Amino acid sequence: MTEKEKELYDERLKKLEGLKKDGIDPYPASTKRKHRIVDLLEDFAKLEKGKKKHTIAGRVRAIRGHGAIMFGTLDDGSGTIQFIFKKDSTPQTAFELFTKYVDIGDFVEVSGKVMKSQRGEQSVLVDSVKMLTKSLRALPDKWHGITDQELRLRKRYLDLIASPETRELFRKKAVFWQTIRNFMIEKGFLEVEMPVLERVPGGAEAEPFVTHHNALDQDFFLRISLELPLKRLLVGGYEKVFEIGRIFRNEGISTEHLQDYTQMEFYWGYAGFEELKEFLQELYRDVVKRLFGTTKVKAQGEEIDWGGKWQEYDYYELFRKYAGLDLGKATENDLRKKADDLKIHYAKHDGRGRLIDLIYKKTVRPNLIEPCFLV
Repeated sequence: MTEKEKELYDERLKKLEGLKKDGIDPYPASTKRKHRIVDLLEDFAKLEKGKKKHTIAGRVRAIRGHGAIMFGTLDDGSGTIQFIFKKDSTPQTAFELFTKYVDIGDFVEVSGKVMKSQRGEQSVLVDSVKMLTKSLRALPDKWHGITDQELRLRKRYLDLIASPETRELFRKKAVFWQTIRNFMIEKGFLEVEMPVLERVPGGAEAEPFVTHHNALDQDFFLRISLELPLKRLLVGGYEKVFEIGRIFRNEGISTEHLQDYTQMEFYWGYAGFEELKEFLQELYRDVVKRLFGTTKVKAQGEEIDWGGKWQEYDYYELFRKYAGLDLGKATENDLRKKADDLKIHYAKHDGRGRLIDLIYKKTVRPNLIEPCFLV
């Protein structure tokens, strides 16, 4: 904690003690909130005509003004709205509580009539205020957010506070998985949950995590794939099964590779390659349309169209075109020489399959922009 952070912390700690001395609970167990801010804004024109008071709650994002009038911004996760304290209309107890104890980052409940400010901004003229959570630490910088990438990833909740883009990303992630789940169920697939602990790890080439089962006095592995248990369900008589679940891989870490992540696998008896191609195109179109409202999206400077029929490429032809190797004739030594020329790092024990994959990722994959099938 820096000297400045310590100073702010001590100042808020004094306010916390002041609330307690005044008989105000700084962490009450309930709120009388009746509206989400987004609902209040949607019905604003109608509510503005009435005389009824409305109660909202959220985190204080900004405080401005002084003296006889104070403005603030309240954020409840669904939206933001301005609230106004006026010394000549807000009850003295509410005005004093706000000016004396409330800081940016605190959670409060406010009640009052909706109105438009002189500048035409949709607002709530506060009649009463209640402290819901007294925050002891200041929020991240409003304008610059969190520039330390390590801090952003290790303390993701701070990034969520500072970055609406990050919050939207996780909202879309939830929509993404829900869309896939709904699609699979509508197509007649049965969702299942299979064991995370395995006696023998299988289904993918990756290093597993090891854990110990005390009751059995035996080591187990966290699954590195969903594959094998799902296939056993086909043996058991199910025709269509899928799982959306966590898998664990005890190897390299980066912004694109985590040790535990969510994956979906499905298995479909009696279906062949051509049926699966049509199925996957429909699935991806559904997901992209649900997330973005269109099948055409921009990524890394390119416009990607998920709506058309996906092109099919021959793996050997693309490898010959971009890597300059004929996989039908190339030996393992040829592949190693190519990897060396491309300055690709590989392990001594890496065989033909791994070398081909590493070269593909360096030479072929960067040229595949539109969604396609690589055969």
